[in-house]
Amino acid sequence: MPSRPQLLIGVLLILLGGMIYLSFRPTTLLLFHVLDGLGMMPLLTLWRDWTAQWQPAEFVVYSLPGGLWAASYILLTYPLLHRQQTWLRIVVAGSVPALGFVSELLQQWGLLPGVFDIADLWCYGMPLLLLLFYETIKQISIWQISLTASTVSN
Repeated sequence: MPSRPQLLIGVLLILLGGMIYLSFRPTTLLLFHVLDGLGMMPLLTLWRDWTAQWQPAEFVVYSLPGGLWAASYILLTYPLLHRQQTWLRIVVAGSVPALGFVSELLQQWGLLPGVFDIADLWCYGMPLLLLLFYETIKQISIWQISLTASTVSN
């Protein structure tokens, strides 16, 4: 189970990515049509009018939300598998960021529709790299503790 701070950070990342998306992305996207069908566009229009005073960089509007959601997925999924083997935890928790990363590469190679953006690649890749770095450091620390314990016992 995620710790409270981890759960809170995961949820905040989802909300922040969502707020950026709803505030600054073009309303021609499918999500906005769905929200309109649900009768939520008047409220969203008020929100967008209020946030119109800010003009964040393209990176913030188009790349950062995906990275925030990828990091949130890792934070919320990884601890749920705490009884599983490390490799399985990494595969499951890293699947969404890896899928985003691969989809960007496929866009670059013309194998998937969409616009390749190196910033998207970084935003999907960084949470995945941090997960792998975390596991590597944790494994090294466990190995050092084990080595120290065996040295002391001899």
